[in-house]
Order: sequence, then C-alpha cells, then structure tokens
Amino acid sequence: MKNTKIKLLEGMDSYLPHVDGVINCMHNYCLNDYKLLDLTAVAPAYKNYEDKVPYKIIRCKSMYLPILNFQYGTPTRDKKFYNKIMSEHYDIVHTHSPFNMAKFMLKIAKKQNIPAVATFHSNMRPIFRSIVKSKLIAELMVKSLGRTYNKYDEIFVCSPLVAEQCRSFGYKGPISYLPFGTDLPRCENKEELIAKANKELGLEEDELVFIYVGRIEKLKRIDFILDSLKILKDKGVKFKFYAIGKGSDFNKLIKYKNKLGFSDDEVIFTGFIDRELFPVMNARANLLLFPSLYDNFGLVKVEAAAFATPGVFISGSCAGYGVTDGVNGYLSEDTPEAFASKIANAIADRAKLKEVGQNASRDLYISWEDCTKAYVQRLEEIVERYRNNADKK
Repeated sequence: MKNTKIKLLEGMDSYLPHVDGVINCMHNYCLNDYKLLDLTAVAPAYKNYEDKVPYKIIRCKSMYLPILNFQYGTPTRDKKFYNKIMSEHYDIVHTHSPFNMAKFMLKIAKKQNIPAVATFHSNMRPIFRSIVKSKLIAELMVKSLGRTYNKYDEIFVCSPLVAEQCRSFGYKGPISYLPFGTDLPRCENKEELIAKANKELGLEEDELVFIYVGRIEKLKRIDFILDSLKILKDKGVKFKFYAIGKGSDFNKLIKYKNKLGFSDDEVIFTGFIDRELFPVMNARANLLLFPSLYDNFGLVKVEAAAFATPGVFISGSCAGYGVTDGVNGYLSEDTPEAFASKIANAIADRAKLKEVGQNASRDLYISWEDCTKAYVQRLEEIVERYRNNADKK
C-alpha cells in the first residue's frame, strides 16, 4: 500500500461555509489528505456558495434546519449525486457525523465491498435532551446512533474518555485513537504579537486578558464563565474577557453579561474575527477559559498551546483531557466559585503562569500535518486488513 495512494471518500452532514469544531476537523484533514491520498470529499450544498478549497469536493442536495441553524445534507435522496459517487470505486469511506451522511457512506461501502470508518466527535445526549425535553426519548435517539455506528468497521476517537462515551451509545466494535491538531504553527514571536495586540486593542502591558473561542451558545457554558468572572470582579480583580465567535445565543448572552453588571470594556463579544487575528488574540491572552462539558476535544486548547497560553478546564471533562493541573494547564471543579478560584490562583503568580503556558506548548500542541500522517497510516492498515480478509474468504 506504500506505493499506491488509497482512494478515500470522506464526508459529513454539515460543512463549509458553516463553521464549527467538527467541520474544522474534516476540513483540515482534507487539506492534508489530498496530498497523501486520492481524496473526494462529500458535503451538503449551500445556495450561492462556491468552494475555494484545493481538494475535490462534491455537494449533495440539502435542507435548512432552523433549530440547528445550518444546512443539512440529504444524500440518500439525491439520485444524481449517488450516481456520480458510484461512477468511481473507492478503497474506504469515512464519515464525521452519524446521520444521513453516515447512512449514505454505509450504502456506498456495501455496494463497493469496502470498509467504512467513522469519527465519533460529539456527545449528542445534551443536544437531544435540549431539543426533545425528554431524557427517555433522548436516550432512545442516542441508542439509534449507536446502532448506526455498529455497522461501521471501526470508530476513531481522540481520547479514552471519548471512547467510553462512544461505548455508552452502544457501540461494540474496534476503536482507534487519533489526535486532533491545529493549522497554526508554534509561535516564535510571542512578544511581537503581544505588543501588536496591546497597540491595536488599547491594552496596558500588564492588563489581564482572558479569552473564549468557539460557538456562542449556552451549551458551551459561556454563562458559567460570566458567573465565574463576576465573582472575580466582585473581589476587585480587573480584566478584559473576549468571547470570540458567533452562535444562536449571542444576543441572549450579551443581555446576561449586562444583567451581571459587566461593562462593554470588561466583557467583549467580538463576533467572528479574521483567522489572521487568532495568533494575536491567543498570544495576548493570559488564559483560555473553556469549561465546556459538551466538547469531546476542544481544538482551541491546541490552538492556545501553540502560543504558550494555558487553559482552564473542568476536571474530568473530555475538553480537559491531557491537562495536568498546575503543570500544562488548570483543572477546576464544576462550580463557578471553584472556576473563579482556579483563575485567581493561576494569575497570582505570573512567572508560574508563563511556565505553565510553555508546558502547554510542549505537551498539548500537535499540528494537523502530524495528525493526518497518523490518520492516513490507520486508513492504509484498515484497507490492507480488509483486503487480506476478503482474499481468505
């Protein structure tokens, strides 16, 4: 297999121009995949959107889901799309989501007698519960996803904690561990970026800066961050907190910020920012605040580590996996009071804080290029194993 590029079909139910962690993951895989594999990406179509990516991508029919605020692929109902995909033969299919695209990929794999793999990205339990308002019905929906996963030859996860979660969905098959990374290189000019941030944002040299990066939704527990920062403010701690991103609860959380008495100079909801500004914001931040219990990884942890910026996470959370408290990041108990206390302890010793950030860069950073090499190697192994087993039959 070393001398021949395997032919990969890779897809998911939602995709660019919508942006989230899972889409970011598939997109970065594809940006590196196409150099190492014969890649075709499949995703839902968006009206008036043209792809400007270097890899091959084929779009299928889709529908808009207002409750989730994104375009959702309907590949099993798109005969033209199906025929176009079936006009080629693939070596393996890989899906990043467990819904329509997962069923479509299984159909292609069965027709072409090739292996099918999936990455288990998201804990859908809290999402289902928030939608159907019933724990019982949500659990039935979770088990339905588990039955879909059980039709796959192998599932990829990013950590043992996520593997446990995948098993709780009812999945019983093989699991492989594959890390997620960042396209941002390790920073070699942090002081220069800090000076740039101070100038452009009007910050004092010693001013405390905290950031959150991601979707602005209650599911991400930004209200928890605000509650924690309110405790710090009431104790006289001065800071600026930048919530970077956009989401369905953007306006609600701004109202909540105002209700807690934060000024627009203390808590800033930036909306989307240009990707070019991420290095500036990550380098300037003293801490990344990420108390999410929903995220199974949190790519922002690796992005912050690229700039030697440590994060504060919830102890035992998937987002905090790999973090050792006080060594390469900070782990808090799951209360605003404990989270505020952890932040206060971290900023009390700036020299120690800097050391923890450097350790985060050492321990938590990994590039998408390195992630993809491990990913491609695993795909090649699965294809080879599948072919060998087929030859024995």
